[in-house]
Amino acid sequence: MRDPDGRILMSQRMDGKHLGGTWEFPGGKCEPGESAHQSLARELNEELGIEIAASSPLLTLTHVYPEKTIRLLIRVVDEWQGDPVGREGQSLRWASLADMQTLDMPSADRPIIKAMAVDPYYAISRDPTDFHDTESFIADWRRRLEAGFRLLQLRAHSLGRKALVDLGIRCGELARQYRATWLLNGPADLVEACGADGMHLTSARLMACQARPVPESMLLAASCHNAEELRQAGLIGADLVCVAPVQSTRSHPSARPLGWSEFARLCRYSPLPVLALGGLKPADLDLARSHGAFGVAGISGFSSS
Repeated sequence: MRDPDGRILMSQRMDGKHLGGTWEFPGGKCEPGESAHQSLARELNEELGIEIAASSPLLTLTHVYPEKTIRLLIRVVDEWQGDPVGREGQSLRWASLADMQTLDMPSADRPIIKAMAVDPYYAISRDPTDFHDTESFIADWRRRLEAGFRLLQLRAHSLGRKALVDLGIRCGELARQYRATWLLNGPADLVEACGADGMHLTSARLMACQARPVPESMLLAASCHNAEELRQAGLIGADLVCVAPVQSTRSHPSARPLGWSEFARLCRYSPLPVLALGGLKPADLDLARSHGAFGVAGISGFSSS
């Protein structure tokens, strides 16, 4: 729930409850037979005294506490009737994303805050060898920015270290002009050299990691294809995961597609917000969210060329 200034409504858990005193998104537990929307409408009426007619999915994730495992179904409420009040004696406050960084919040909510600060459309670059020259690659990168994408990945496995840094610096300069966030799909020690906002791990690099390879101040995404890789991403403290391939793709023609049913199953057990990848376009966001994703990612489908 957002107010006209874009701040998000937060509720403080009552002392004596699990994680008492922490701040969280208003909501509650689904009862048997309830849909996610029905549960949310009931809980918001009981806790805040408001009525909602509609809500839409934002993301899902599963978090393991020492004493319990919870599955979070985060939904967006754009309109409601009534003024929210703490009907159970709980404190309420409207908080910006920056405010949330200083709030004492349950650990399960932390990945949600990071996800909400980035674009749910993740545009992945084609490899530089697909272009006649570097200027053609830069022109394609610029077109993605001009198309409105604000989360991008530089994927250039064909380049050596120096060439990758040089290209990364140019991509970063353009990204800053458009106030976009960009991640380097490459060695951790080159992320800072390129001036990237974070790092994207291939599944192979992910499984080789013993710890988070970049600081918490940077964004860390990872490619995952199965439950084992999702668990590893959670263990090293990644922020986002791309689960692929949902559908067949030109970039990986031999890869067996997951299909939406298996994708939804993996989302159900993911410890982190998921971006759907593989044969998708920006117009598939609502479909992806209906299966548990936070966003969508792609290469050819996310270019205006």
